Amino acid sequence: MIESTEIPAAKSWWNAADVDEVAEMLASRRSRLWQLLDPADVAAWVFAEPAAAPVDPLPVDIDGDWSAGLDETGRRSWALAGWAARTVVPEAASTAGRYWILSRLDDSAPVLRLTVGVLEILGLYESGEAVWLRLHAAPIGLAIDAGIVDPEEWGRRGIEMLEDGTKTLAEEKLLVRCPDLDTALWLLRQPPVIAGLRLLSCWVAAGPFSFEGRYRPEVVGRAWQAAESLTGAEADAAGRAAGALGFDRPYRAATVSGDLPAQRSFDAETYRAGVNEHDRLCRSVIDHLASIGLRGGAGLHGVPVDLAWRDAEGRQFIAEVKSLVGGNDLEQLRLGLGQVLEYRNRLASHQVPVTAMLVVSAVVDPVWRDICAENSVLLLSGEDSEAMWSEVFGARPV
Repeated sequence: MIESTEIPAAKSWWNAADVDEVAEMLASRRSRLWQLLDPADVAAWVFAEPAAAPVDPLPVDIDGDWSAGLDETGRRSWALAGWAARTVVPEAASTAGRYWILSRLDDSAPVLRLTVGVLEILGLYESGEAVWLRLHAAPIGLAIDAGIVDPEEWGRRGIEMLEDGTKTLAEEKLLVRCPDLDTALWLLRQPPVIAGLRLLSCWVAAGPFSFEGRYRPEVVGRAWQAAESLTGAEADAAGRAAGALGFDRPYRAATVSGDLPAQRSFDAETYRAGVNEHDRLCRSVIDHLASIGLRGGAGLHGVPVDLAWRDAEGRQFIAEVKSLVGGNDLEQLRLGLGQVLEYRNRLASHQVPVTAMLVVSAVVDPVWRDICAENSVLLLSGEDSEAMWSEVFGARPV
């Protein structure tokens, strides 16, 4: 599931209005992708910081060492291709072979190609001699206007804007060529570039398309694992920061588009009410933490927990927050417990022990307190007594 992201600081190159505009643009396009994702969530993800999807779950399983038979440059090329797929394709793990493929053309100069929908988004020689990519022009234009992207700097690094002969979104996309892998990696660390790639990928991933003849699962699986050699250093740095703070980033409320797509199978007002209630609960927990001198934030070691914090004794906590609106109590409780157990397990695999908590609007069936207790999960409700909040946080609720 794509996570909604935060509204940027005032000096950012984009704002909430840009997210809403992209959400409306995507929602207007008939796409089977909306059976999996909400255009409003995807629009927020488009502008999120560059980060690859987790390696687990793998889209396909592969046997053996992914790097077998490759020299150092070849390994870096495969890693870049896999990182791009995991970073710019929406819901990449579950849509491989349906909305996108990664192919290897084994000619005299082997080429790796990332194709989303009908369009090649990225290509590179396995030898690392050149990398080319297509991206939507709108985010780059916004970033240039804000002074975030400097076209002259691109030129100094040998990055070229080429004439693109493909007709899809002909006037709204750019074809960019980098002279080598290092330059491409530098370019792909720029948030506006990732936003341009993501926006174009979302637009063309309207499938499904008939990839049966060209889809090679072993190529996707190999590149998917290869990307870990790029994400490892980032994860180490993020881990050091998370270890000090008890969370990855400050909490921000999710953005909601003004016009939700007609494809949604539930009531739009209920959806908005759920988002607002989720935000209220998150802020309530953060306020309680602040009242006793603790800081809470979102995410932990790359795991997308709703909230995370350390207590005064250094113990790590995580919380999954679920709003109960529109008669969906049972579904939300089941989902919330499953998620927080998954997150606890993933963090344990990184040697990060945590105390898990499920925070909900109300507990309508007391059996859920027993269910959570049996799974060593704290269950906290917005309707719980002051004494219970005091027991959990060490302070009375605000």
